[in-house]
Amino acid sequence: MKNKYRCIACRAALTLSCLSPLSGVWAQSGFDVPGLQTGMKVEQAQAALAQIWPGMQKEAVNAHDGAPLGFRYTHTSAADPAGRSGKVQVVLGVARDGRIWFVGQARHFDAGERPDYATLQKFLLDRFGPPSRPGPARLPTKYLRIKYGMLWSFDVQGRPVPAAGYALEKDPCFSAYGGDNYAQIAAAPIIVPRTTGVRCGTAIAASVGFDAETQRVAAFSLTVVDATLFYGDSVSGAGSRGNP
Repeated sequence: MKNKYRCIACRAALTLSCLSPLSGVWAQSGFDVPGLQTGMKVEQAQAALAQIWPGMQKEAVNAHDGAPLGFRYTHTSAADPAGRSGKVQVVLGVARDGRIWFVGQARHFDAGERPDYATLQKFLLDRFGPPSRPGPARLPTKYLRIKYGMLWSFDVQGRPVPAAGYALEKDPCFSAYGGDNYAQIAAAPIIVPRTTGVRCGTAIAASVGFDAETQRVAAFSLTVVDATLFYGDSVSGAGSRGNP
């Protein structure tokens, strides 16, 4: 079982769609982005996005220090022709050699397409294995929080950080989960890290926002950080890598 999840973790670390695509309304809604992965060239990623959402608005974005970070893509709608919030946003962090070290996606669900939490949780567990920091097994019947998060950390050898005895400050990818939000969709942040940690290999984060009345998923974001690629780029001065 351990080897099974290690295999899943290695694939998950490189792509947002490494397993079978979602079915039903999720697939039809354009939630999934087949072929979009860290390590690929930005031109390849842009081609994958264009197949799912033709005509996405593209803008260059900078890091906190003003250096070029990458690009943000927004899927517009008739209700939001300027594309400043939209239904879908994707952020790509691009290294100096043109490869992608960060992929983040935020999704807003209209009332008629909102999935339930159990469906979303199964999707995440099937794709990435047991989280290093799990969300709730099921939603509480009372006092529903508006947002939950889940984290998957992998060291530089691709080994998952287990949840047992988990302390976030001891996580090798602790630094990779903090940073700056580049999403414009409420309750679905795309956090791009400023540093990653010298022992971090891959950091994956999911954030789930709920409709408090229906208890269904109203917004969702998923980010993948290739910390090894980020570190390689930082050696040439394009970023920084923190401790531990």
